[in-house]
Amino acid sequence: MKFSDDAGFSMIELIVYIAIVGIILAVAVPKYNNAMAMANTARIQSDLYTLEGAMLMYYTEKGTYPTSLGDLSEYIKNVENIHPPKGKCLLRDGSELEITTDSYSIDADEQEVKCQGHPLTDFGSRKAGGGGNG
Repeated sequence: MKFSDDAGFSMIELIVYIAIVGIILAVAVPKYNNAMAMANTARIQSDLYTLEGAMLMYYTEKGTYPTSLGDLSEYIKNVENIHPPKGKCLLRDGSELEITTDSYSIDADEQEVKCQGHPLTDFGSRKAGGGGNG
């Protein structure tokens, strides 16, 4: 048996390969996580904006604010299927929020829809600028 003709990787080649993959992952994973947080934030903002619009239509027609999301079923098709995404999202104060709730809620006292106790104006990124609905 002749071992010198065996094809394969040397230990140095494997270490270099593992180091390159590690560097790529060290850059890619945080970028991916940030992109997911930004996407979750945009979805929450969109949902809250839509729900608040329906809430205002409800108020215009009925003269009172709704007390639950189910009250908005005349204004939003399948309102019971609107749920916040799981995972992290960004708040305007620069912090991240881990979304653990399964539904949005209506705060009739403040006449706004909230996600995990936060209104629409709390969501967003300072990096994205101060414009928009907040």
